[in-house]
Amino acid sequence: MSGDVIDRLVRDLGAAAEAAAGIAGTAPGGARIVEPGPDGRWYLIALEGPAFLCLRSDLEPEQSHARVDEVARACLLVESAEALIDVAALRALAPAAAALDPWRGDMQVAYDALARAAEGAGHLADWADAPTRAIASIVALDDAIGHQDRARAAYASFVGATEPLVARQDSLDADLVRALGAAENAAAAAGLADALRSVLAGGVDAIGEGAAEMTALHVTPLQ
Repeated sequence: MSGDVIDRLVRDLGAAAEAAAGIAGTAPGGARIVEPGPDGRWYLIALEGPAFLCLRSDLEPEQSHARVDEVARACLLVESAEALIDVAALRALAPAAAALDPWRGDMQVAYDALARAAEGAGHLADWADAPTRAIASIVALDDAIGHQDRARAAYASFVGATEPLVARQDSLDADLVRALGAAENAAAAAGLADALRSVLAGGVDAIGEGAAEMTALHVTPLQ
């Protein structure tokens, strides 16, 4: 990502924080750019109290109660996803897959499937590490879910391809058994056992409640 884009994000967040301080009369505790859909940008500002302020792209307070609630929901949903993503664990799947290279010729299908899973996990880690995570974007969250879906599907193929080995694991090379176990543990640590989409869906009610609380604490009147 170019430095110009990062500089722009820093400037935008700084301007939003400064505008919020002038409106609320207190220094912000945090600011997040929020994009609930493909069009439109808002700034969600946390203030002491606790209290919140939602600014439009022109840095004026949002007046719509429904819009503030939508922005808060989008922000909380993205933050929930971010909390579930362990970048280090995602990146650890690649070396676990590479450790199976000595047996690649005997289990090419399984090896290739795990390599695809590691690649998808790496893309998800890149997503989580990107400076644009300063933007709580629902469109970008869809991309993250897509990366995880592909990684999970590839890992399921790996599990299916190695299932016949379970019945004869006593006759397998001990190093292979350890490598397979390490790959399984790495995939579990990377979160490939559970669909990110489903986990987030299960928390929708809590996110709604949190958004309602934030909207109720908005420092300017809402209609």
